Amino acid sequence: MFEFEDEGTAGGRLGFDDLMEDRDYLFRLVNTIDWDAQLGAIGVVLGRNQKALQAVSANIDDLRQEAETYRGPHHQQIVDEHVDAMFRSSYSEAANSMAAIGMIVPMLESIYSQSFHSLGEMYATKGMEPHPHQRWVRAGTDPQRWNCQVYFAQGGEVRQDIISGIRQISAATDLVKFLPTDTADWIDAMLTYRNKMFHGGFEWSLAQRDQFEKQIAERQWERFFKSATTGDKPWIFYIRDEVIAEMPKRMEALLDGMGRFAKVLPFELVAIG
Repeated sequence: MFEFEDEGTAGGRLGFDDLMEDRDYLFRLVNTIDWDAQLGAIGVVLGRNQKALQAVSANIDDLRQEAETYRGPHHQQIVDEHVDAMFRSSYSEAANSMAAIGMIVPMLESIYSQSFHSLGEMYATKGMEPHPHQRWVRAGTDPQRWNCQVYFAQGGEVRQDIISGIRQISAATDLVKFLPTDTADWIDAMLTYRNKMFHGGFEWSLAQRDQFEKQIAERQWERFFKSATTGDKPWIFYIRDEVIAEMPKRMEALLDGMGRFAKVLPFELVAIG
């Protein structure tokens, strides 16, 4: 153990814990994955894709200005090129949103799934039980009790529902106390959008479009999503640029919160031997 003179600590000595960041405590749950390296790679790709999208927008602006100022014999051709570029950009934005959600949500799921699986094994190994919560009462000895993709409903129903499952297990373990207050809403929104994009592609059925538009209004998700329209009806839904840009910071906050959660786990649970 290193020792430093520091008037702000008892006896001027710093222990091992004083040298660790909150995120470092994740090793107590999962020590075989480099989350920071994953997040760094995701950030690079998100930035590259954003630059490509900005180039598309710049080209559209150039065509618009040319269409507005040029009055020569090829004016209509330039107008048509501008319209075509705008149409194609709708699919470019959808592809950018698909790429972003396709990287960030699997990492999100992996953090939750592997961390809680490991935590469940720790409790089982030590013969301990988590503090009382309706999830544990409903789950009983069900082997899926630590699976965040499973929700235990009232009346004994067990269903595959990762959105509700993450909310429930986060509350049952008190993880929610260590995360930003809007984390659950952000996760709900990102998982919902991922499911629709991965199963419906860029252009969903008319019913799915109307349903998601209503869900956005009901959940106040306008800050996360926008849409291209046709005939005043939603056509293609996108994740807002600023939401994509902040995805790495969102994940950093999640990792930090998970680390703080792991830091205060009961000593008898994390003690070796």
